[in-house]
Amino acid sequence: MSDIVELEEPIGAGHELRAEIRRVSNRARARRLTISRFMVALCVLALAIAAVPLVMLMYELIKLGAPVIDKTFFTTVPATPTLVAPNATGGVSNAIVGSLALNLYASILAIPLGVLVGIYLAETESKMATSLRVVSQTMAGAPSILMGLFAFSFIVHDLNIGFSALAGSFALAVLMLPVIIISTEIAVRNVPNSLREAGLALGAKPHKVSMRIVLPSALTGIVTGSILAVSRAVGETAPVLLVIGGGFTNAWQPFNPVSALPLSNFENAKSEWPSQRAQVWGIALVLVAFVFLLSLTARIWASRKQQVRN
Repeated sequence: MSDIVELEEPIGAGHELRAEIRRVSNRARARRLTISRFMVALCVLALAIAAVPLVMLMYELIKLGAPVIDKTFFTTVPATPTLVAPNATGGVSNAIVGSLALNLYASILAIPLGVLVGIYLAETESKMATSLRVVSQTMAGAPSILMGLFAFSFIVHDLNIGFSALAGSFALAVLMLPVIIISTEIAVRNVPNSLREAGLALGAKPHKVSMRIVLPSALTGIVTGSILAVSRAVGETAPVLLVIGGGFTNAWQPFNPVSALPLSNFENAKSEWPSQRAQVWGIALVLVAFVFLLSLTARIWASRKQQVRN
């Protein structure tokens, strides 16, 4: 009997120890859950505070911009209001055509060059690559007005081409280049080294491996970065303000002056006619919608490609 009692005492002590461990664990778990819920609540509060200006902006854009958007807004050129017809503002078809032309020319200039430089930075570790990386990162943070001044000095003045779509697209291309270079470098560096090693093991030359194996594997990130670069360039006012010249016709030729949506917005905001100032909200709404559609397209395309790859 005494032996049984001696055996039961350690068993009872073990139960007490496990119970104490549970109590300590439960207290620690409750404390962690409390801290976690508090931090989640702070994140939700920060998100709500950050969303308030965006929601207010979108509300004002839709409230003031939607009433001025109709068929003539997209299909007619601007008109000058008069005392007889103070609301005869016309449309912004010239600005839409000019913006599409500017971004098309800028994409043709920037995307191939940016992709090639990004591949070079990702595949090469040299002093030149390091210098180019520093330059591209610096350009990404430079004020956009500098691109306009550079285009004005080089294209308009030095080359004597004059105010034209080419000068504006050159300014936008310089603005787009850092975004494309950085996104391409990141996308190429994310390609597994095993793919490169497999291509080299089969006897392919390094440049063939880069073009035939690495580039297709990184295509999703490259296309996404290029679309985001275009969406950034669409709404830029400062680079094109000094060099495109403006105009009231649906011009799109590279060597002719053109208009653009940001330029039309800037000009109408200074107008003495309330009808033209009201048109500013419609132009801003079109710009926001266009940028949103481009960004959404990039995200959806990248997501679907990722799902297919997985």
